[in-house]
Amino acid sequence: MAAVAAAPALLLRARALITCDTEAPQQGITFEDLGLVERAAILLRDGRIAAMGERATVERAAGALDCELLDLPNAVIVPGFVDAHTHPLFSGNREPDFRARLRNEPSPLGMLYTVARTREALLSPERFWHVEVEPRLRAMLAHGTTTAEIKTGYALHRPGELELLDLLVRARSDERLPWILPTFLGAHALPPEFPDADGYVDYLIDQCLPYARVHGARYADAFCEPGCFSAAQTERYLKAAREEGLRLRVHCDEMQHGGAATMAIALGVDAIDHGNYMTDADVERLATGETVLVACPATIDYLGLERHAPVRSLLERGGRVALASDFNPGTSPCLNLQHIAYLGRKIFGLSAAEALDAVTRQAARSLRVERGVLRVGGHADIVALELDEPNEFGWMHGGNFATAVVRAGRVLL
Repeated sequence: MAAVAAAPALLLRARALITCDTEAPQQGITFEDLGLVERAAILLRDGRIAAMGERATVERAAGALDCELLDLPNAVIVPGFVDAHTHPLFSGNREPDFRARLRNEPSPLGMLYTVARTREALLSPERFWHVEVEPRLRAMLAHGTTTAEIKTGYALHRPGELELLDLLVRARSDERLPWILPTFLGAHALPPEFPDADGYVDYLIDQCLPYARVHGARYADAFCEPGCFSAAQTERYLKAAREEGLRLRVHCDEMQHGGAATMAIALGVDAIDHGNYMTDADVERLATGETVLVACPATIDYLGLERHAPVRSLLERGGRVALASDFNPGTSPCLNLQHIAYLGRKIFGLSAAEALDAVTRQAARSLRVERGVLRVGGHADIVALELDEPNEFGWMHGGNFATAVVRAGRVLL
């Protein structure tokens, strides 16, 4: 998991460049608003962007440098995608649950099966990482995800959850993988050792949260849903996490209304994820604050949910929406943000520009990180998409339209 050597200077030339470096409202945003430059180039040096814009101007800036050239005449360069909600730290195959769902039968395995398999895998953590987790992250990167929020939550006890965080911290310096932002999701489900959620929340507050930040967590998250953790239990957990120096995000009102979004907005979390059963009053409150809605359309599609997040209503009121994969074995086995953009357009009616904004600038905003935009001096994390024109983004789907992926200034695809 060691860092690779510094990347050489690199000049990329492409059909077009879209920076996503804007403060324009997301509702109705255009590619021109997102910084579209035709016949563009971008110069990368020391893992950062040294110059970008019209080709002739950037080529003059690169003239005195000994740099590599990558010509992409049929590509549109965009910021590396930011996946703001993922669960790749699991072991075990949940295909039988999918098979049962197609037959309208009860799931034979469920999340606790994943917990059991992940605990077993963590007896050999390095093998678990290299054999199971790392290939998933490489697949994410190959499809353009250069930044990924990654949650724990499939060990559900202190040693396992902290080991998962340790694995993420050790991998953060590996520039051959997406840049990782670790989230502690101890409150993901009730583990078999605890008879009730109140007792487990006490355990998390007393035995886990005090150590999560030391082991690399930036965020705390919880699955706040009727039948799992109530709004009151989640609020108690999140307040304790904030006291330990963690930022907050929360799974909210995904499969039924439970007052989760109301609680989370009042608490001032950075992101509400899912939000399929938010009320109109929640939407009004969300639109006036800094909390970002992270919508997960693949989960809606996989589960066949009757309701979905009120994305357009929120955008019309001036709010912000990110799209995320929710990659996990039980409800969204999808790690391709290009496909998520398609589902965002299909389910939520987003335009191509709104969808691109949702997997770059807005996703980074939900994580409070300087990613998801291209600007001079910024991170050289880039995706080149083979598109005839930008409006094709999120139209064709089911494949990989990334012709090049650049991470920290180095071409990895």
